[in-house]
Amino acid sequence: MNIMLNTINQPPTRDDADQSQVNEQLRKAILDKKQAQVEAWSKEIEKLQASLQDVADNVRNESAKRLADLTEARDKAREQLDRLQQSTQETWGSILQQSDEVFHDLAEHFHAMAQNQR
Repeated sequence: MNIMLNTINQPPTRDDADQSQVNEQLRKAILDKKQAQVEAWSKEIEKLQASLQDVADNVRNESAKRLADLTEARDKAREQLDRLQQSTQETWGSILQQSDEVFHDLAEHFHAMAQNQR
């Protein structure tokens, strides 16, 4: 038991100081490496966020274009409906054919937009 107490109470040797310094350098190197990895991941996340924002802007712009196209097509259909409602017996057939084409195009636009939203 005396031998054990002497070992514990002995002052640190040069080897102990060297080992402590090595341990501290290793600890710092590990922490620096992990810090660098976290920073690299942070930069990558920022890039992905910017990319996602660009995608969101592109999708928003594309959707706005589609909505504008659909609105224009709907307005044409409304005009055709108005013309059809105001048509005479003589003009009914030709206006009906025109309105059928406009309504068919509008239905295709709506179908295409619905397919692209999925």
